[in-house]
Amino acid sequence: MSHDSEEFQAHLQDAFDDLLALYRLLEQENELLRAQLRRHAVGEMQIRETDRRMLDLRVTLPPSLQERLRTLHASRHA
Repeated sequence: MSHDSEEFQAHLQDAFDDLLALYRLLEQENELLRAQLRRHAVGEMQIRETDRRMLDLRVTLPPSLQERLRTLHASRHA
């Protein structure tokens, strides 16, 4: 592997690590917001409605990934 391609690979890895860290922060924020919503009478309904809308937005995903997301969604509300 040339030096340029190794450097490019290192930049890609750094960018991926940054995105992964941001994703983890978003997941934590999402869980905190869900906990806040659950404190209110209609909060759980709002969470379910938002989850349904998010599933609708994902219709462009490959079917196998859509099924994995549905399974994840169902496990959260089981």
